[in-house]
Amino acid sequence: MFSFIHARNTASPRRAAARRAVLGVLFFGLAATAFSACQRADAQQSTATTAAAVPPVKVETAAVTEHDIPKTLRLTGTLRGARETDLAANVAGRVLSTKVERGQKVEKGQILAQVDVRAAALSLAEARVQLENTKTQQSISQADCTRYEQLKSRGVVTDLEYDQVTAKCKTAPLNVEAAEARQRIAAKNVGDGTIRSPFSGVVTERFVEVGEYVQASSRVVSLAEVDELELEFSVPEQHFPQVAVGAPVHFSVAAYGEQTFDGEVTRISGAVRATRDILVEARVVNPDGKLLPGMFADIGLVVGSEHLPAVPKRAVFEKVGKSTVFVVKDGLLEQRVLQTALFGNDVVTVRRGVQPGEQVVTANTESLQNGQSVVQ
Repeated sequence: MFSFIHARNTASPRRAAARRAVLGVLFFGLAATAFSACQRADAQQSTATTAAAVPPVKVETAAVTEHDIPKTLRLTGTLRGARETDLAANVAGRVLSTKVERGQKVEKGQILAQVDVRAAALSLAEARVQLENTKTQQSISQADCTRYEQLKSRGVVTDLEYDQVTAKCKTAPLNVEAAEARQRIAAKNVGDGTIRSPFSGVVTERFVEVGEYVQASSRVVSLAEVDELELEFSVPEQHFPQVAVGAPVHFSVAAYGEQTFDGEVTRISGAVRATRDILVEARVVNPDGKLLPGMFADIGLVVGSEHLPAVPKRAVFEKVGKSTVFVVKDGLLEQRVLQTALFGNDVVTVRRGVQPGEQVVTANTESLQNGQSVVQ
């Protein structure tokens, strides 16, 4: 009995202490909430007092209009020469001289390299002799045929003798044609020793040096036509219906920063590749040679137009690195951050931030404050 009473007396002070702790926490929370509410009320009253203290300001405004702007796809591509080729030697021999270096501009027909073709020249001389010999044999055969025609008419020769002689007359012209063909081949081999440019362009690579022995299939130089380039890029399959021949293309390259260049779609592949895209080529005129084959291009392909709100350019100002305007709403200034689409000479088209018909401030925006009352 004594033990039970002692336990109850021991537990009661503990419960009382816990109860006091809980009440203390509740009291502290209520006090903090009341203090925060007082602070908010004071802040709101201070803001209202400040707004009331700022006098209304007279502003110039303009209405938000609507503009059509091009709708573009952002793509990447590579520039290539309008014509590119790896020029082969087309003849066997030792390289006697090279006439060009990498990066050098060449004209059509200009000599690029010279190959030793002395063996081909000897073959040409032999072919010429063979041709003259064949022509002589043709003349002899023709004379024999004429004589045997007369003998046959008088019955002096047999049919067998006549047929043997006249057969030579029939094959003689064929032998002459064969000899002429061999001469032309030998002459071509001699001419191929002088390697010439097939078109005007730039030497992008040279593969041979003086003294090197080349075969007919050996590469000598790589050429690219750069006055006109092709921009090669791929369009995702889902955007294929939006691409058409003649569509304008705008692009930039790393070498020239923000400077843009123009092109025009000339060819569209007739099949979707395994990568689920379609190969497209655009023609790019390059008269000053600023662009080079192999350059990587950041492309904007025009695939239509879109209707967007537009504000005067003078109404837009920078605030914390963002394009901003002041909109007059219910007699007060409302600061809006814009998601811009395109900056023009006079207007800025906007994807988000304002709506057509709203009034934006167009002058002295740096001296205005958000929430300030205005007089128009």
